[in-house]
Amino acid sequence: MENNMPKPSPVSPFWFMNKIANPLVRLILKSPLHGWLSRSILLITYYGRKSGRKYTLPVQYAPSADTLYIIPGASGQKTWWRNLRGGASIQVLMEGQLKQAQAQVLTGAADCDEIARALKVFVERFPAATRLHSIQVKPDGSLDESDLYRAAASVVVVRVRPQETGHPGADIQV
Repeated sequence: MENNMPKPSPVSPFWFMNKIANPLVRLILKSPLHGWLSRSILLITYYGRKSGRKYTLPVQYAPSADTLYIIPGASGQKTWWRNLRGGASIQVLMEGQLKQAQAQVLTGAADCDEIARALKVFVERFPAATRLHSIQVKPDGSLDESDLYRAAASVVVVRVRPQETGHPGADIQV
């Protein structure tokens, strides 16, 4: 996949995240000190569709039953999630446990109901995301359904379904 996006300048937030913050978070998540980050951030490892190159990056996630939802921030400016379109086998390092998983990108009207459910799970886990997605919280604490569906129309969701492995870290290397 040809990347026509300009390279981040050393002063941009993307440069800081990619060159400073993400490597530090990766290091912490792979260490015994992962506990304080692992409840909200995991490492996802995938292969580039065209390059075949292996990538590992930290992402914020919200769990729901046997599914993890990832909502890439500034999805129009990020390319990593595009490698997962059409479904992909990935690996996740979550709470110190390495697992194989299946990822699927959800976008558009065909996935609107599931995106709205995922968005609800995500903003309930990360309340600050209500402001980011302009979702009104009602006086009773519930989320405005029409706001969820409006936001769902423009949100990209990566649905991840981890698979159980024989034991933690079994033949997986992040």
